[in-house]
Amino acid sequence: MATSEKEEERDWSELPPELIHVIAKKVPDLVDFIRFRAACKTWRSSAPLSDPPDQLPWLLELYYPCSLRRRQRYYSVSSGKTLMIPFTRRKLKLRSWIRRGVSSHYLAFNDEYHTVSFFNPLTKSWFSLPPMRRCLHYGTPWMVWTGTDPIRDRCIVVVDRNRTLYNEIGGWFFLDPHNNEWVEQEGYFFSTCYWQGMIFSTHKGWPTKVFDAYSKELLHDIPPPENEVLKDLYVKGDLHWNLRKSYLIVSSGVILRVSWYNDRDRNIIEESVFHIYRLDFETADDKPCWVRVADIGDQILFLEEMNGFSITARPSTGFRKGCIYFIDPEENKPYIHDVLAGTVERLPCPFKKCTWFLPGL
Repeated sequence: MATSEKEEERDWSELPPELIHVIAKKVPDLVDFIRFRAACKTWRSSAPLSDPPDQLPWLLELYYPCSLRRRQRYYSVSSGKTLMIPFTRRKLKLRSWIRRGVSSHYLAFNDEYHTVSFFNPLTKSWFSLPPMRRCLHYGTPWMVWTGTDPIRDRCIVVVDRNRTLYNEIGGWFFLDPHNNEWVEQEGYFFSTCYWQGMIFSTHKGWPTKVFDAYSKELLHDIPPPENEVLKDLYVKGDLHWNLRKSYLIVSSGVILRVSWYNDRDRNIIEESVFHIYRLDFETADDKPCWVRVADIGDQILFLEEMNGFSITARPSTGFRKGCIYFIDPEENKPYIHDVLAGTVERLPCPFKKCTWFLPGL
């Protein structure tokens, strides 16, 4: 009895600050981290907002056609919780939200067509970037994943392409962090990623073009993997798969190309096949090429309509290492592909349509 009373009288605020910090870093969900800090003054000071745990992606609910709502819903895969976060800025034109591309910490808007603005739904912070020299097409730009916190590092890439008028040129826009000005390059760009001052762009069955983000110089023109240019792209038994999409992703310091094969006529997502390639720069003839890889180790890949990103797996987070979490671009529903097992299954989600959002403070 005495032991039980002693447990009830324990003051958890007297835990050593370094131990509180270690516990806070292991909290799997960012919302739980915020609640953890609210427990008492000691916990709040020992778990600063400037040093949160590694963020895990949420699913952001989509509405037709491409608008947000004043009370936006998110779903945490790691905790299985649905979150409702309101917008506090009444003047925000929610229909101008850039819904394509992965959102990191902030939601991106182009409400003035040539000016990109960002809003953090957790911190309510808001800021705009310098205007571009030409207007973006309404509803067609998308953001490119450039790291853990591209907004804070001012390392931002926006790709623009008019998907209804194919004779009208598009391009990419890179925000030079040194002088806070946009570097603009015209052309057709589909799947795009950024790495170490270079912009990589490709399309299914197409070569990968590598540009210097600052000078816009074409550095490499890399042929696609052999499987992407064959007549029968993927055959298994009596079934023939067509190449549906090719993605470029920065994963643990390397560039990956993910080829997604699926029978469009039957459209059974669970029968999808994925091939993964690593870009090898160190070849004998000094010509980069794609090398097939069998697995992705402890990495987790996330794909959406236009591009994707990668994180390192942590235990007890609800995410499985060595897997690809992807969004079906036609129905906007989430699935998970186990790379080693070769299986595809539907990911539980309360939303009819969704995309990935990486929360941040």
